[in-house]
Amino acid sequence: MSSLFLALVRENPWPGIAVASLNLMVAVSLVGVSLLLGLTISVLAWVHALAVVEPAPVRHAASRRGRA
Repeated sequence: MSSLFLALVRENPWPGIAVASLNLMVAVSLVGVSLLLGLTISVLAWVHALAVVEPAPVRHAASRRGRA
């Protein structure tokens, strides 16, 4: 840290408080964006899983050989 910044903090704590609150707001907003992105990805994956059409079941080769 700069000695000038430390001198200013000793005389006036408001700039340090402003920087700390700005840092807190940035951190909280990044956590919010991260949670929103995770929720969006999980909802999209769920919708994709619902939209995928299941293929028709294939009979086993052994059961076909026994009947032929």
